[in-house]
Order: sequence, then C-alpha cells, then structure tokens
Amino acid sequence: MKTETSPYSKLRVPFGEKDGRLYRPDAVERGKQCDCHCPECDAKLSVKRSVAGRLFFAHHRAENCLGGYETAIHKMGKQILLDAGRVWLPKRDVTFSFPLVFGETLSETVSFEPREVQFESAVSEKKLDSGFIPDVTAVLKNGAPLYIEILVTHAVGEEKGGAIDNVMEIDLSRLSEETVLDSSELELEVLQRASRWWHRCSLFDELPEVQAAKAALKARVPKEIKRLERKKAAEMQKEEQARLKVERQEAQEKQRELERAPWLGALKRLEYANDFTGWLNMSATMSKRAEPHLASVALRLGFNPRQWPSFLNLPIDQEWVFKEDRRLWQSAVFEQLILANTPGEMLSVPKALAIAEKAAGVRPWALQLSQLKQAHSKRPENQKKAYELRGVWFLDPAENQAIRSPYAVVLSYLKALRKRGLLAEVAQGRSFKVLLSGADIWETHRRQQQSSGTEWSKGSARTFVRLAQNVSQESLQREAEKKQRRKELDEQIELSVIDAQSIAAAGEDSAIFCKSCRRHHVPDPTPDCPVCRSYQIKMVTLTESYLESLAARLRCMP
Repeated sequence: MKTETSPYSKLRVPFGEKDGRLYRPDAVERGKQCDCHCPECDAKLSVKRSVAGRLFFAHHRAENCLGGYETAIHKMGKQILLDAGRVWLPKRDVTFSFPLVFGETLSETVSFEPREVQFESAVSEKKLDSGFIPDVTAVLKNGAPLYIEILVTHAVGEEKGGAIDNVMEIDLSRLSEETVLDSSELELEVLQRASRWWHRCSLFDELPEVQAAKAALKARVPKEIKRLERKKAAEMQKEEQARLKVERQEAQEKQRELERAPWLGALKRLEYANDFTGWLNMSATMSKRAEPHLASVALRLGFNPRQWPSFLNLPIDQEWVFKEDRRLWQSAVFEQLILANTPGEMLSVPKALAIAEKAAGVRPWALQLSQLKQAHSKRPENQKKAYELRGVWFLDPAENQAIRSPYAVVLSYLKALRKRGLLAEVAQGRSFKVLLSGADIWETHRRQQQSSGTEWSKGSARTFVRLAQNVSQESLQREAEKKQRRKELDEQIELSVIDAQSIAAAGEDSAIFCKSCRRHHVPDPTPDCPVCRSYQIKMVTLTESYLESLAARLRCMP
C-alpha cells in the first residue's frame, strides 16, 4: 500500500552506506574517498559542500536516483532503533466484553499511555514463519516480541498488519529536510516523537491491571443480567398494560356507543334546545300558544297583560324542560304559594314543582334525561367526584352539563324571587319563607306601572327618559360588575391551579382544598384554611386527570 508521493523525492541523499551502516557526510572523508555508496541504487557517492557550506552526498558518476532520499531515511530509522535498543510505544486501549442477554454486552476499556520499552535484542529484516519480514524484530525485557515497521513511502498492508501480532508502525514520511539532517532531532523523532500506531497488539492483555479490570467486569455479569431481565420484564409489563388499556378503551368506547344509542333522539332535542336559534323558535311557538291563557291569568290577578310583572317572567337556565311559556308556570307558583300565604308562612320546593308541572307540563325527553343523570349521579364512581362533575358516563361533559331537572329549574326561580326580596331561603334547596304580603307585592308593581305608564304627557315622557337612563346606567354597572367578578374568578382559578401544580411538582400526591376561597394547600393537621380560616376544606388527590380538569371544575363551582 503506497502513500502519496514523498516531498523528498528530488532531494539529495542524506546518508551514505559503507560496510552495512549509514553515515552522515560529516562522519566520513570528503570526495570520493568517503568510500560510501547509495542506499537505493548502490552507486558510488562522493561528499561535496554546498554554496551554503553544508556537506552532502552526491552520486559520483550517475544521476541522483529518485528513491535515494527515502531509502536512506528508512534504513537510518532501523539503524537508530537497533543502536538505541529502546523505543516509545504508542497509546493502547485494551477493550474486553462479556455477553449478557437480549443481545446486550458488558464492556470496559483500560487505557495505557505512551511508554518507553527496552530491547533485550533486536535484528533487522528477519523473516518470520508467516513469510513476512518486519523492518525490526525486537524482543523486550519481559520476553515479549515486538515488530516495528518504518513508514516512509510504503505503509503496512492489511494482510501483513493482520497476520503479525504486536506490530507497531512509525511514520517518518513527513519529516522536514532540516529534521532529517539534524542527528539528534531525527533520533528523537524515530524513538519517541513521530506518529506511531498499532496494527495488532497483545502486549498489554496479560498485565495485572488488565486482568484485574477484566475479573471485576466479569463479576458484574450476573448482576447486569438480572438488571436487564428486570428491565425487560418491566418493559413487557408496561407494553402489556398499554395493550390492555387500549383494549379497555376500545371496549369502553364500544359500550359507550351501545349505551348511548337509545338516547340519541333525546340528545338531539337537547342540542336543539340549547342552541340559540333553536331556543328562539321554541320560545316563539310557546309564547303564541300561551297568549289566551296569559290574558286569563292577568285578568284573574288584576294587572295589565301588556305590563306583565317582571317577577312573573324571569328567564331561567334550561327552562325548556317545561312544555309551556314560563309565565304560565311562574304565575301559577306565585299565585298558589305566595299570594295565597301570609308573611312568615313556609313553602316547599317539591310543592312548587308539582304546581309548575301541572301548569306547564314537562317535556318527556327532558324528564327522561334528568332521571338518567340523577340515577347515574348516585353511583359509587360518581360519589367520589365533585357535584358539578357528576353525570352519565356515556354522555359528553357538555351534554351532562346541559341536562337539568325540573326541580332545579323551579328552585332557580324561587332563588330569583329571594333576590328580589319576596322570599327567604330556610332549608337550602328545600324550603322558603314568604316575606311580603300580596298587597305589598301588588303595590310595588303598581308603582312600577306608574313610573313607566303609557300616557305620554311631557312630565311622564321626562320620567320615562329618566327611568330609561337609570336602567341603562344600572345595566352598564351590572355588566362592569359582572366582568370584574369574572376577572376575579379567573385570577382565583389561576392561583388555585398554580397552587395545585406547585404542590404536585414538590412531590405531594394530595392537597387540602378550601371550598370557600378555592385555594389548594399542603396537607396540614389544622382543621381550617390557612388563607381564609374557613372550615369548609377537604382532602383531594393530585392525579393527572384532576390537574387537567381543575380549571374547568372550578368554573363550574357555585
């Protein structure tokens, strides 16, 4: 295997050969009396002096041969090694490994830095049993063989490098002419400084440090095999769990579709009722159908049907559970439970519901969905959830949230009357107390009618404008207050989520949640909230699903 063309191919011969040794021009007589010949072509040489005063060898009667320079360096390198009886070995990494399981191996490398070795003996160009002839064959002090190749123009081939053990190659192919002509520098390059590398090497394999590292590594094999087996078992278990999870999810989805199928019609009606356009169409139909009945109610209660009392026409969320206009069932509840009673008397929500159902009727599909949700809310898996998150497992969260019972609609109406000062809530969600008499209620309504009468005199016009302005200002103020409450709620929710995430990130798997201020705290033995001192606290588990749905659930809290 040849290297690139040597940069010294046209230079003069640096060393002359005589009696089997190489000499520098200053070590022999001048002229042809030097009695030296060319190491390459064997032609006679003579010692001459250059214009600069440097001595050099030149062919006596023949032209300079092209290989004289390289051959001289090659032979001088071998001569330096034989004369010195020592050399620096290159760095050597000894790597050994042991097979484990699952195609894995356990490996380790022991590195030996460059070091100097002494020769017990050394010869040049000795033919080996394999037929190859190394440049230098040396025996080290410990009896180990060392074969050295000098690279000037021809590198060691793969066949030779792989056939001989402990082969080291020294690269002299790029030495400058100044280095070659300087005896001490050339010797330093050959023995230590020039690049060198191993082709094959077993010199270090039996050293104590290698054997100790190898034994230590071998002792680790059983432990590593067990570790890999545990790891493999864990991976297989994880894969099996993932497979089972997918199977469960597929089975659950299939079961969900199966359970959901009988309710598709009711759910379609639910979607229509919750759509703004759908609800407008439903309201228009119910209002037109209720007109003759509304006139009868107004005549019986004694008020102008064109000025329907606001407390008998209160918009309630999901009021579409009733089949008729809200004014019919609200008037019936008001007439039979408030006007018919005196201040201080009690009324129950179930009784109000019975009156509303009789006056307006309940849509069958809405009642069926409500009963379905209530039945599922009582199941054990739902008891662990917050009330607002309970629902039917095979329905979407939006569908569960849209379903509302007739009881809840009537309760919302009574709570709205409480805010207007007509009622007081006694047992939460169950009973109320009447606060005003019928006369007081109608006097208040009469004054409202007077302030917004239909006689368009100059004074009443000014009164109407003033009331309209007040209403507008109140509306704007309420909207601003509503936005502020939403902003405060968003900030409160953000703080609560940050609390929970921070506690989970700190390694806690549970936290204390305060229902009053909605903040999360590190579990603490004290019975109250450290922020608002409320006793309405509970322990929650900081699962991944809990943290993901926390913001949505906080917004649903009453």
